[in-house]
Amino acid sequence: MIGIRIVRQGRRVAVWDAQGHVELVDGPRRLVLWRQTVEDLGQFAAEADQYLVVRFRDGHAEHVRGPGAVWFDPILHESIKVEPALSINAHEAVVVYRRAGEVVSRRVVHGPALFVPTEDEWLHEFRWHGADPRDPTRKIPNALQFTKLWVIPDQMYFDVREVRTADDALVIIKVMVFFELVNIEQMLDQTHDPVADFINALSADVIEFVAGRHFEAFKTQTERLNDLTTYPNLCNRAERIGYRINKVVYRGYTASTKLQAMHDDAIETRTQLKLEAETEAQAQELADLKLEREAQRAARQREVEVKQAEHAQALKEMAHGQQLRHTAAEQDQRVRHQRIVNEVELEKLRARNQEQAAFLQTVRGMEVDMTRYLVAQYQHPDRLIRIDGKDTPQVHVHEQ
Repeated sequence: MIGIRIVRQGRRVAVWDAQGHVELVDGPRRLVLWRQTVEDLGQFAAEADQYLVVRFRDGHAEHVRGPGAVWFDPILHESIKVEPALSINAHEAVVVYRRAGEVVSRRVVHGPALFVPTEDEWLHEFRWHGADPRDPTRKIPNALQFTKLWVIPDQMYFDVREVRTADDALVIIKVMVFFELVNIEQMLDQTHDPVADFINALSADVIEFVAGRHFEAFKTQTERLNDLTTYPNLCNRAERIGYRINKVVYRGYTASTKLQAMHDDAIETRTQLKLEAETEAQAQELADLKLEREAQRAARQREVEVKQAEHAQALKEMAHGQQLRHTAAEQDQRVRHQRIVNEVELEKLRARNQEQAAFLQTVRGMEVDMTRYLVAQYQHPDRLIRIDGKDTPQVHVHEQ
């Protein structure tokens, strides 16, 4: 049969004839088919953060980094897949293996990067101990499966179980380990599971610390579990496999049910006694405070009374001073008034005397006997002065 097929622009088809030969046709094109079969071919495109894995029928493969596109060729290609490029952050790194003939080499790729492996490269897949989903404090093999390493400080929680003290008390020690990967090549050469190495070394150090002490001594020395010198096996093993232990934090311990109950009872008793002692101390402090406040209040009352007495005395002194000033002012005023009166009287007397002297002078000028005149004028004198005596005169003044 004769058929017609339109191949649109941007499309590609494979045209197979009856003998099995193929022709690749790109659109736009109009095909007239006679005993031929048309197969649509797909185009695979990769973006900037992707790449294409092209597998050929002869067994080899090629990786095409995006952005790019490849048409599927039914003669050459077995398959074509679009894979995402591996994004590596600044605090991450991947271990890449590459085969060149019979020789396999290894390199470390640090971020930030967008890694696209070539067809002869593959990534190292790590399988380490990790937290049990049912109990995060317990570590189980192969729980962590990843390809990207963290090259920044990290931490993990771990409980060292079934540790016995010198007096056979069974406890569980809880710690938190802060560590940092400093040498990836050394880690790859020296260990396949750093977490397992940490667990074993940490358990050895904790058992050695606890086993040499009785339970009461252990409780009083638990602060030493925060010191790195208590963990020589852990620090040495970490240094050997390319890690550095920054800090170990002691998170407490858990004892058996009976021992914990006894310990809880002891803690409750000590706490009760401590609370009673604190209550009594607070009562004594309250009594002392009341007494001190009463003494302070009495002292302040005395100060107020003294100030009131001083104020009353000051008011009295002020009133007395005011009275004295008022009396002095009155006396000054009377003295001034009397002085003025005396001066007026003196002036009057002086004027009268001057007038009388002038009169007497005038009378004298008229040749009048002044003695007889004055005696006649003052026949009754206020005072009489008489002088008696024969040989020695004596003077006597008699008041009349």
